[in-house]
Amino acid sequence: AVLDNTQRAQAPGSALDTSALRRRLIGRVWWTRIRNLGIFALMAFGSPALTGVVRDSSLPWLVYIVAPFTGIGIFGLLATLRSSVATVIVTRCCNKTLAQYSFDAFWPQVTKGEGAETARGRPKRMTLTLKTADTEGQESPLMRIDSVPQSPRWRNPWPEGMDKGVYVAGDLPFGAVGYVPSSGTFFLMQPDDWDATAQDRQLAAPDRITRAKNADLMRKII
Repeated sequence: AVLDNTQRAQAPGSALDTSALRRRLIGRVWWTRIRNLGIFALMAFGSPALTGVVRDSSLPWLVYIVAPFTGIGIFGLLATLRSSVATVIVTRCCNKTLAQYSFDAFWPQVTKGEGAETARGRPKRMTLTLKTADTEGQESPLMRIDSVPQSPRWRNPWPEGMDKGVYVAGDLPFGAVGYVPSSGTFFLMQPDDWDATAQDRQLAAPDRITRAKNADLMRKII
């Protein structure tokens, strides 16, 4: 059976402090952006100056080591700025979602989707199914997820520790924010087949629709 609302999922003990986690999420995203921009800016603009110093030193061959960092810095800056647009959209949605919903639903079982992978071994899209531990075998729709903030290309894109269960704040047919307590990671999720779950959203009670609108979950974000 598919749950129409995460509030029916199991919640062990008391709910998490959603307000504190919301502040942590926003702070983490901004710190990651500022840190990455600072590192690449230093490489892009500091390397040329350092190259001139090295060229005039007693070890001019170090130029061949220092100079490539300029290109890496410029490429990193462009890549970071490009990804920042998507990050801002997803982060804004997470922020508005956590203003409307609380982390009071816990799903103890998470099944990763079998998505196609790119040449570098990363999935083209990450999907999962959430399940309860009771005998009824209730489960969520297949959900597409996007980590917040996104993990670097060289790291495992799946939120660490999610196989131990996740807290969810939201309304699954519309979307939700997931939180992995074992690693402190966040992710946004929405139904993978947005059109197939349209009827669930249309038949939702007026109060659910109002909350989803306020959370900016009436449209497909990811």
